Amino acid sequence: MVEVLESCFVVPSDETPKGRLWLSNFNQVAPRGFSGHVNFYNKTEATSFFSIEVVKASLAKALVLYYPLAGRCIVGSDGRIELDCNAEGCFFVRAQLERTFDSINFQPSQELEELFIPSSQMAGSPFLLLMIQVTYLKCGGVVLGFASNHVFADGQSMFQFIRTWASIARGDLSSIVPPSFDQTQLRARSPPIVKFDHSVYKPNASRPTPTPTDSTTTKLRLLKEQVNSLKRRCNRGKVTNISTFCSVASLVWKCYCYAQNLSSDTAARLIFPVDIRSRLQPQLPKTHFSNAIVQKSVQSKVSKITSSPLQDVAESIQTAVKSVNDEYVRSCIDYLEITRNEFVYRKVAPESHLRVNSISGMPLYDSDFGWGPPQDVSRWRAPGNRVVFISNEPGENDGIELVVIIDSATMHRFLKMFHEELNVGN
Repeated sequence: MVEVLESCFVVPSDETPKGRLWLSNFNQVAPRGFSGHVNFYNKTEATSFFSIEVVKASLAKALVLYYPLAGRCIVGSDGRIELDCNAEGCFFVRAQLERTFDSINFQPSQELEELFIPSSQMAGSPFLLLMIQVTYLKCGGVVLGFASNHVFADGQSMFQFIRTWASIARGDLSSIVPPSFDQTQLRARSPPIVKFDHSVYKPNASRPTPTPTDSTTTKLRLLKEQVNSLKRRCNRGKVTNISTFCSVASLVWKCYCYAQNLSSDTAARLIFPVDIRSRLQPQLPKTHFSNAIVQKSVQSKVSKITSSPLQDVAESIQTAVKSVNDEYVRSCIDYLEITRNEFVYRKVAPESHLRVNSISGMPLYDSDFGWGPPQDVSRWRAPGNRVVFISNEPGENDGIELVVIIDSATMHRFLKMFHEELNVGN
């Protein structure tokens, strides 16, 4: 049982801009609710290891730069979600747990959420943008839990905030680059001009919600040599052109279609987010803070996915990724301007759909608050079923870690196919 030692709201340490912040259509259709990660830190010999005074003071300073995170979600007169930048603060909890890290299953689960993430009920408001919990373990280590409201920020944005907060905590101010909250480039045109098919966002309120099934979570690791071997297969003997993401996603999708025992003429769909910061013209700043992602998909019959060479599946994914350019993004913004009130995000995807999210390249472990980087990082919640997360392994080994969350009845077949396919040619 977690013992809460303190709960409070941490507010910016200095005066911040007030008023309402307009949010783009990508924010309007983002999944409602909180998401985030938990970081585990090994105890060091420092006498001030994870000093709560240092953690809270640096958080208050970080909220000056990232002042919208201290605000609240509201609904404007036009029905759009906005941010009220009122500096009321983020919710902060200090707790302790009489358990060691080794006794905790450190992967997305209900237990992980209950142990290390505050609830919006505890905070007294579902309209918060950020909740944080620092938990001191029996073994001397610390778990730092982050929960951000997805309606405002994507993963890239939140890692940017955490890295800045950590830099302030350890006194390294030289590496801090202020964020940009300007979403002018993400406004729809008038009148809207839709040139492409944006099937991922097609209104689905009238479609029956798929029946939830029992899911299970498994972590898989690919060594650098295995990743390079997979890329050579997808590049017909080379390791260039087809990206790591497309190579890994093709393997996962192919194995999922095998394992799910879908009929051969079923239309299977792979859905994934694409970061648009560098795809708009002019480009958004790297420090752009919002939901700067567009959902993209590839669809094909199960029989074609399972019978085609892996490189063909990978090429179809890469073609879809490359199609996301300035014109495509602006078409999507305009499409959402027309349909955003009809879109309903489904946490339970149809069995023919698989979502793959990549956080490779994001500063997942770049959160040293002055006592060393985290030993382990994990999402604390599985955002529905039938989803796979791809990330880099910690350290310099260039490996890949997969977190696979699929139907319990499917997992055994998936793992069997995955290891068989991974070893082809080895």
